[in-house]
Amino acid sequence: MPASSDSSSTSEVASATVSYNRRDLIVYALGVGCTDLRHVYEGADDFAAFPLFPAVLLHKGTSFDVVDFPSPTLLRLASSGLALPGARALLDAERYIERVRDVPSAEGAHTLTYQSRLLGVVPKRNGALIHTAGELFDGGGALLYRMRASAYALGATGV
Repeated sequence: MPASSDSSSTSEVASATVSYNRRDLIVYALGVGCTDLRHVYEGADDFAAFPLFPAVLLHKGTSFDVVDFPSPTLLRLASSGLALPGARALLDAERYIERVRDVPSAEGAHTLTYQSRLLGVVPKRNGALIHTAGELFDGGGALLYRMRASAYALGATGV
């Protein structure tokens, strides 16, 4: 998969494979309270993933079963190149998601690649603010989504 040409990249790219099927799309849509048939009924002529669905793909990775939190996929990406001594908890601070193309919603399992990079770490009085960027690609290398996230590492020192 091509790495982003975004000039704000400050670290190496870490990759993860994620998979899903139509059932995952429907369960997610129902879980967020969607009642629009195009997101909750696979027989709809315009069936499609709920637009925010890709934000949860790292939580499931390639498993089609229940996974622990944090998932092995999240742990692998989080541990790639970043040491946070003293961190007691990681708190979600902010998310941004941009849909470039819809994720595939045809019958069967779909496998995508998520690439993530560290943009920066900002020391704070009681921890550190971590900024990351990621991109989601289909099997042919086409960009589907861009995502940015910030998290607060409570108690992190020496960053």
